[in-house]
Amino acid sequence: MGNELSYVGETGNGCLIYRETTGRYVVSHEQQPHRRRRVATLASAYATCHGFEMGRQKSGVLAAQAAG
Repeated sequence: MGNELSYVGETGNGCLIYRETTGRYVVSHEQQPHRRRRVATLASAYATCHGFEMGRQKSGVLAAQAAG
């Protein structure tokens, strides 16, 4: 039997946060739904969302530099 998820919230940058029945949090991004991270606290979930956003920004900058 797997852990069930309940929706907690979404950040403005498309990051989705869920809570497992075990009490841990699962974080994913709407543009990469299969890339998930499990973290222990809600604060860690928001920090992970911030990390996802920073990674997306870096990817965009690198792509723009390569095109330019």
